[in-house]
Amino acid sequence: MAQTLPNSGLQHTGSPTPVRVPRPGAPPRRGRPRAGPGGAARDLRRLLLVTCAVPVVGSAADFAVLAGVPAHGWSDALLPWLRLLCSVAAGAWLVRLSAARAGPAAPRTRAALALAALAAGARAVDLVRAGETQGAVGSLATTAVLAWLCGELAASHGAGLRGLGVRPPGARTPAGRLTAVMVFGAVFVIAYTTVAWMAHLRLTLSQTAPRLPVLDGAQSAALGWSGPADMVANILFTGVAEEMVLVGAVVVLGRAAGRPLWALCALSLLLRVAAHLYLGVPGVALALLGVCALFLYLRCGRLTPLVAGHVVYDLAACWAPSAAVLNAWAFCALLVTGAAFAVWLARYAPAAGPEGGPGR
Repeated sequence: MAQTLPNSGLQHTGSPTPVRVPRPGAPPRRGRPRAGPGGAARDLRRLLLVTCAVPVVGSAADFAVLAGVPAHGWSDALLPWLRLLCSVAAGAWLVRLSAARAGPAAPRTRAALALAALAAGARAVDLVRAGETQGAVGSLATTAVLAWLCGELAASHGAGLRGLGVRPPGARTPAGRLTAVMVFGAVFVIAYTTVAWMAHLRLTLSQTAPRLPVLDGAQSAALGWSGPADMVANILFTGVAEEMVLVGAVVVLGRAAGRPLWALCALSLLLRVAAHLYLGVPGVALALLGVCALFLYLRCGRLTPLVAGHVVYDLAACWAPSAAVLNAWAFCALLVTGAAFAVWLARYAPAAGPEGGPGR
């Protein structure tokens, strides 16, 4: 017969190790129950909304202007408010998830609250008085909120950071490090190839189909960066939004929701292209980068080098040769190099398993 040890909360069952039972009236242990498919689908919709609302709406407005719709100034009036709302919503969501996991007074929750307040405060200041400093701080803080939020959501649906592709098992082995380097290099080359194709489309479409909406000026001018700090902050946001959210979170949460892989890949590609419609019709070239990023992620289960390769390319694009001046031989060299990366990864890179990433 089991006996309860006095003042211990332990129950003796005859075995050498007592079994802990909750004390009468004791508060329940904190933690997050694993949500079902419906919760995963709902979380994915919310994450995509707070991440993609600003780039997709702004891109759609710019595309409308390129198409001849009188919408000048519409995005400038709406986007600051939308940035503030998305940052506030993402920050509040992160604080709620952290409180449910560690408790309202835990250091983790206080850190999440401070980060959310910084993002919302910088966005509010930028709304009242636009400037490079507050814009950069708001973008950096929001980027950190989204990255943290992806980890919390992956953990709440049974994947965790390792299942999302951040330092999965085997990442620190020689083979794992080599795979990370190859993924990083592949993303860098594919990104440059995509930009080269996009530049080719901009040149040819303006001559063969002048009625199609095509951006005439520089991409940096269309993005409206106010200075170097704002440029770096937005590049970091883009890397997290396009790779960590549109690739990693879409695959992990979509699978937890029971959605087919083809539908998740189509959703990821659609949102990536929609966020680049400010380039006009050549924005469809971003589907190439999206397909390759999904392939690399599903094959290797590595998210960190995917994000790093995207960010480093965007930062280096300021000093790299312009894609518009590449001749046919240089473009073919890029394609061959990218194909070599793909062949190596497909034939020799270790495939991700159930515990090390998405896998196949």
